Amino acid sequence: MDTRSVTAHPTFRRRWPSWAAPAAGVWSLLLGLAGVHWALGGSGFPFGPGDPRAGEVGSLFDAAEPTTMGAAIAVIGLAGAGVALVMTRTTHTWPVWFSAAMGAVLLVVVPDIRVLQNFAYLFFGVTSLWDWPLVFMLACMGGGALWAAAGLAHVRRVRDACDHCGRSQPGTSTAAATLRWGRWATYAAAALALPYPIVRIAWGLGVPLGVPPGWLDGLTLLDRIGGSLLGGLAVGGAILTLGLLQRWGEVFPGWIPWLRERRVPIWLAVVPATWVAVILVQAGFRIVVWTAADDLSVTADTWGLGLPGVSLLPWGLALGAATYAYYLRRRGPCRYCS
Repeated sequence: MDTRSVTAHPTFRRRWPSWAAPAAGVWSLLLGLAGVHWALGGSGFPFGPGDPRAGEVGSLFDAAEPTTMGAAIAVIGLAGAGVALVMTRTTHTWPVWFSAAMGAVLLVVVPDIRVLQNFAYLFFGVTSLWDWPLVFMLACMGGGALWAAAGLAHVRRVRDACDHCGRSQPGTSTAAATLRWGRWATYAAAALALPYPIVRIAWGLGVPLGVPPGWLDGLTLLDRIGGSLLGGLAVGGAILTLGLLQRWGEVFPGWIPWLRERRVPIWLAVVPATWVAVILVQAGFRIVVWTAADDLSVTADTWGLGLPGVSLLPWGLALGAATYAYYLRRRGPCRYCS
């Protein structure tokens, strides 16, 4: 551990570089044991025959079988537990690549569009689509976050950087360097949020944007209202994204009681924005794969059915970059190494 990081007494939350790898290892061990359980015929397999909605949500594991998939999960989980143990005892760089692969698979490949779907529905109090595969996906996302944190902590150990801010040089600031690309990433994220709501709100108003004129006759009034509300949610997200560049993204506006003119905690913007970026990337990845597999032909009468969903992937990537730039700009000097 860098000696600069112990000049203060960090809380448990700030000691995450020391517990990230062990936590990822414990999580992977539990995953491996679950894989053994499923490979031996145990119940609760979350893919294939255990997931009745797999086909309609574009799951990549619709055809998975408990025996073979369970064995693969067991091998991956137990290997992860071993790599996590190695990460606590070495400064070799190869565990970082394993961490990156585990994080990408668990955060993007395993979850499907149910995560984004149910997150959006949660704003309207709809929980009827929750199921065991969704719970397992959320658990995998938690494991992916642990592996991402473990990889980042290991990189900092290899670079002999500060455990808490990741800087190799004490007190350095990256605000000026990130201002330009962060601004463009924020504008791009806000713009990419609009294709979906424009189409859905148009349908709600009875405008057949991107669909044949008679297609809207199959939508009920509830469908149109629900689609418009979901579109409005995306528009709200675009506005909040622009807040990453505005003063009200750093200082609470004067019209908010009790909080007026107080500094906005960095985590209050970074945590939800990061979550949204991740679920947009995973849903967008799934839609791109789904669209390519169906060989969707885009015409003047059909582009509204699939093309707006393709924007989710670049939207999520741009939002992730904008959020990272916001964090770099606002974090200031490190209280432990500066």
